[in-house]
Amino acid sequence: MKLKLVLVLGIFTFCCSEQRAIAQTKKDTDSKVASAHLKEVLPEFPGGQGKLDEFIKSKLHPVKGVSGKKVIVYFVVEKTGKLNHVKVIKGLTAEANKEAVRVIKLSPKWKPGSLNGVARRASYSSPVVFI
Repeated sequence: MKLKLVLVLGIFTFCCSEQRAIAQTKKDTDSKVASAHLKEVLPEFPGGQGKLDEFIKSKLHPVKGVSGKKVIVYFVVEKTGKLNHVKVIKGLTAEANKEAVRVIKLSPKWKPGSLNGVARRASYSSPVVFI
């Protein structure tokens, strides 16, 4: 009986020490992840999303048969704020797609994206809604 009791206590002690070691390892891992936090800022149209919507509405020519529908346009905002690689990723008609790309290419320079305070190229996509 004493042998069984000693054996059970030994196993219990071993399990408790393993749990403590696992908890400490998890705590160390969590603190390492927190210290590796990166601050990413997305590119932005001058004045924000509302101004982008206004810009698109003011430049967009009507296209027959697509009123109330949208084209999703992808592009890259360079470190300088210039837009490149403009393309349609979800389109409507050929005419609507061409018009959406034309309007985005007319855009003034954007505020570029950054990572930890350093400007960098960043991809972006935006809807172009036809009225």
